[in-house]
Amino acid sequence: MQHTWLLVLATVLLVSCGMPQPSGVATPASPGGTPSTGQNQPVTISFAVWEYERSVYQPLAERFMSEHPNIKVVLVPLDDIMMFEPGNNAPSNPLDQLRRVVSAADTAPSFAVTQEAFGTPLLFDLKPLMDADATFQRDDFFPGTIERYTAKGGVWALPRYHSAPLMVYNRTLFQNANLPEPRPGWTWEEALAVAERLTERSGATTLIYGFIEPSSGVLPLLELLSAQGIDVLNAAPMETDLTAPEYVAVVERLRDLYRRGVLVEPYRHVGRADDPTQLVREGRVAIWSDMTYISNDDGTRWTPDFPVGRVPFPASALMQFFTYSEGFIISGGTAHPEAAWRWIEWLSRQPTEQPEYETIGRIPARQSVAQQTDFWNKLDPQTAEAYRWTLANSKPAPESPSGFAIMSALSQAMQTALSDPKANVRQALAEAQRQMQESIAQQELTPTPKPNLNPVVVATPEPQEAPVGATTITFILYGYNPAELRRIARAFREQRPDIFVQLQPFEWTPDTPQATAATLAQTSDCFSWSGPLQSSDYPALLDLRPLIDADPAFPRDDFLPALLAYYSNGGRLYGLPYAISMRVLSYNHAAFEAAGLQPPHADWTPDDFLAAAQALTKGDGDQRQWGYIPLGGPQADLLFFVSQFGASLTVGDGKDLRPNYTDPRTVAAIRWYLDLSAVHKVTPSFKFHYRRDDPGGFETRSFELLQSGRVGMWLGYGETFENVAFIPAEGGPAPTAAPLSPVARDIRIAPLPVGKAGLPPNEVFVRGLFISAKTQQAQACWEWIKFLSGDVTVMYGDMPARRSIAQSDAFLKQVPPERARMFEAFRAALAVPVRTTVTSSANAIYSPSHDSYWLFQALSNTLEKGANLEQELATAQRFATAFAECMNRDGAKAARCAKQVDPDYKGYNVEEEEMPIRPAGYVP
Repeated sequence: MQHTWLLVLATVLLVSCGMPQPSGVATPASPGGTPSTGQNQPVTISFAVWEYERSVYQPLAERFMSEHPNIKVVLVPLDDIMMFEPGNNAPSNPLDQLRRVVSAADTAPSFAVTQEAFGTPLLFDLKPLMDADATFQRDDFFPGTIERYTAKGGVWALPRYHSAPLMVYNRTLFQNANLPEPRPGWTWEEALAVAERLTERSGATTLIYGFIEPSSGVLPLLELLSAQGIDVLNAAPMETDLTAPEYVAVVERLRDLYRRGVLVEPYRHVGRADDPTQLVREGRVAIWSDMTYISNDDGTRWTPDFPVGRVPFPASALMQFFTYSEGFIISGGTAHPEAAWRWIEWLSRQPTEQPEYETIGRIPARQSVAQQTDFWNKLDPQTAEAYRWTLANSKPAPESPSGFAIMSALSQAMQTALSDPKANVRQALAEAQRQMQESIAQQELTPTPKPNLNPVVVATPEPQEAPVGATTITFILYGYNPAELRRIARAFREQRPDIFVQLQPFEWTPDTPQATAATLAQTSDCFSWSGPLQSSDYPALLDLRPLIDADPAFPRDDFLPALLAYYSNGGRLYGLPYAISMRVLSYNHAAFEAAGLQPPHADWTPDDFLAAAQALTKGDGDQRQWGYIPLGGPQADLLFFVSQFGASLTVGDGKDLRPNYTDPRTVAAIRWYLDLSAVHKVTPSFKFHYRRDDPGGFETRSFELLQSGRVGMWLGYGETFENVAFIPAEGGPAPTAAPLSPVARDIRIAPLPVGKAGLPPNEVFVRGLFISAKTQQAQACWEWIKFLSGDVTVMYGDMPARRSIAQSDAFLKQVPPERARMFEAFRAALAVPVRTTVTSSANAIYSPSHDSYWLFQALSNTLEKGANLEQELATAQRFATAFAECMNRDGAKAARCAKQVDPDYKGYNVEEEEMPIRPAGYVP
C-alpha cells in the first residue's frame, strides 16, 4: 500500500480528464417493478459480491434467510458483472459502470458509487425506507457516516465502514525539540512549520527529515494557494493562468522544502540512496502517513519501536477525496425494495472484517459493530480521538469539480520541478498548462458519450441449483479465474441443460497444506490439474479410456500421442490434456545461413547441438558471436541436457528422494554441459548463482547479447525481444550494443533438440482435466470436460492441447502469428513420448527434501577453481543426502537441516527473518 495515496490521486485526476458529468439531475426512479405486497409473500433478491468475499457473505446470507424465511438472498458474482469480453473495453464513465452493477443485482457494495449517481434512477433512495422502519436506529451510526451519502434530499447508501488516513509522528523528536504535539484541526501552514522546525541538517547531509508527504506535494500546494484566496478545485481551467506569480511562488517554495528534506516523497526514486520507509524505521522522520505501508525486511507490517502519536490531517477540501466509505446500495430497478432494505440494514449490523485484509483506519460505521468488535478498546486514546474527530468532520461524498484538470496540471509541473532541481518552475507550469488546454480542446472535439441514466431493470439471478431432473456435478476452481469458468459453464448449460455444473472454490485447510490431484479428487467430481501426476494420485482418479471408447464422436486423434501418454499409466488414461506449454529452440536464421547450417531439428542429439554451436561461434572480444547462450543463467538448460543423456540428478520419490550426482551417466552429462563453456568456448563463462550473498543477482548479459544479434541459439519461449530495454546486472556495465535491425532480427523457432531421449516432464507444462474415481456422475463429468477441452478463452498464454483447437480461428485470432507457429515446434518435440515418472523429473531437485546448493557449489568450484568434478560431486552428494535424511524427521525445518549438515551453508534455506525460503539454483 505504499502508493495508495498516489493511486487515489491518479484516480481523481483521471475522472477530471475523461469522465464528463451529467448535464442535469434525472428524476429519481420509482421502484423498477411491482413492490412487495405483504411481508408473508416470498421474494428473491440478489446481492453482488466479490469472489474473495463470498466465504464471508454466504454464511451471513444463510443466517439472514433463516431469520427471514420469506426472503431468499442469492449471491451474484461481481467478478462476472465487471468482466468484459476481449475487445469490449470497460466503460470510461463511472455511472455506466454503476449501471452494470445495479442492472445485475438488487443490492451491492457501494464501491462503484460516485456523488454524481445520487438522485439518478440508478440508485434507490433509502430515506423513505429508513423513515418507515420503526426498528431502524439511525443514532447507532457515528455522526458523519450517513451524511457521507446524503444529498439531493435523499440517502443513497447505507454505510458499512469509513476509512480515514492519519498523520503519524515521532514523539521523541517533538519532545527533543520542545514542540507541543499537534492537535486535531491544525492547518497546513502549521504542519509545514513544524516539519521545518524538526528537520536537521549537517552541511549537505539531512539527519532528520520533516514530513513524508503522501501526495507528492499536491495537498500542501492546493492549501497554500487556498490561503491566498485561490480556489483551484472550482477554477475554470481555460481561464486560469498557471504562470501567475502566486502559482510560481508556491511551487518554488515547495521545491525548496523538498530540497532541504522538510518534505519527502513517499516512494524511493531510482538512484536515490535513502528509502523513505527505512528512514521512518530508523527514527529519522518526524511525520509520515499511516497510508504509506512500512514493512520489515521480511515483508511483515512494521510496528514502531519508539513512541508515536497520531493526528488527523490538516483540514482541506481535497481530503474528502482521500477518505472513503464503504456501504451497501439498493438498485433503483429493484422490484423488492422492502426486502432489499431488510437485507442491507441487517447486514450493516454484522461484523464483516477479514483479518487477512486488515486495513489501517477502517472504522465501523455503526457504534454497535464497533462495540461487538471491541474496535475502540484496541486503540490508544489519541488515535481514537483522531478517528472520532475525522468522523465528526466528515462531509458528503464530493462531486468531481471543474478544477481537477488544473490540479492535474499542477501535479505534472510539481513532478517536473522535483525531478529536475534546475528546471525553470514558470516554464514547467507553462508547459503543463499548454498540455492541459490541448487535452481539454481535444475532448471538446471528441466528446465522451453521456452516461445512460434511463431506468434500470434488475436481471433475474442465474440458477443456483440444478433444475428438476438435471444432474449436478461439482468442478473445483483451482488455478482459474472463477468469472471465466462461470462464463464457460453458462455456455455449456445452453447446450446441455440436463447437466448442472456447480463450480466451487478450493479451500485450504490444515489437513491439506498443499494441493495434489488426489486432494482435489476427494472434494469434487471433476477438476483441472497442472503438471505431472505422482504415483499416489492414480488411485483417486478415474480411467478415462472406457468413456472415450464409448463415445464414437470424440476426436481421439485430435491429441498428440505424447500428450495422452503424459497422463497415462499402466494402460490407463487418467487425464485429458487441455493446454500445453514448453520451451523451444530459438535461433538466428541469418547466422545459420551464414554458417551453412540447416535449421535445427527435434532429433538433434547433444553432439549435433554442439557441432552447430561450434559452427556458429566466431570472432573475438566485443565482436564475438556465440553459438549458444543460456538465457538468464545456465541452471535450467543444465537440467535439460542432463536428461538428454538419459541421466537424472535425483532418484526415488517423496521421502525416498535422494541425489544421484555421482551416477556415471550424470557425471558425463554434467561434464558435457560444462565443457560448452570451459572447453569448446561456444558460450560465455557459466556463472551459477546459488548463494544468497551472490552480488548482482541473476546475470542479465545473455539478454544484452541476444538483443545485439551476437547469439546463434538459445532455449526459451519464442521471445523476440523487440522494443525491450534490458537492465544490466547491478554494478555491471550498461549494454552498449545497438538493437538489431528488422533484417538482422530474423529470429525463428525450432523444436527442442530432444534426440531419442524424449522430453523430460519438467520441460512440458500440461494442464489436464480429470474425473474423480469416487464420483457417481462420471458420464456427466465426461461431457463437461470434453466441452471444456474445446474452449480457448482460458489458455493464459498456453497452447491448446487439441490440434484442431490450436489451429482454429478462435484461437489464432487471440495470439500473435509467431506464437501460433509454436504448435508445430511442440508437435515435433513431442514426437517422442514424454517421460512422466517423477524420479526422472529435473524439477525434483527443487523438492522440499532436496537442496541443490551443494550441487551448484560443486559446479562452480569446478569451473572457477579448477577443482575435480567427480570429487566435488561426491562431496555434494554427501551433503545433499544428509539434508534429505534430516528433512524426513518429524518437525524438520529446512533452515535447521541445512546448517546442521553444513555449518558453512550460504544457500537460500534460511530462517524466515533472514531470507524467504527458496531452493538454491531457483530460476524464476
